[in-house]
Amino acid sequence: MAKAFPELTVSIRLRDLLDANEALVRKVRSEAEREQSRRDRQAGDRLIPKDEARAVLGGPDPSTLWRWEKAGYLTPVRIGGKVFYRRSDLDAIIKSKEQKQ
Repeated sequence: MAKAFPELTVSIRLRDLLDANEALVRKVRSEAEREQSRRDRQAGDRLIPKDEARAVLGGPDPSTLWRWEKAGYLTPVRIGGKVFYRRSDLDAIIKSKEQKQ
């Protein structure tokens, strides 16, 4: 329709536009969460709680984990206010440290 009538003017209430936008955002988020969950299951990626992750990494300070997150070096998974890390991400950090030595 847009190609056939490029000069067509359409009137829509702002509330309807906002509702449609919110529905679209919910749908995209839901699809993204399902896709991420599917990827995690396929990879057999176990989620490790923050304290356990610190132990696995050799006990870095919590502020280090925060800095790594801000730098994009380590991505946390937040579930119900708790912080977890993917085991594969921790293994990658450990491997990179070993290669540097």
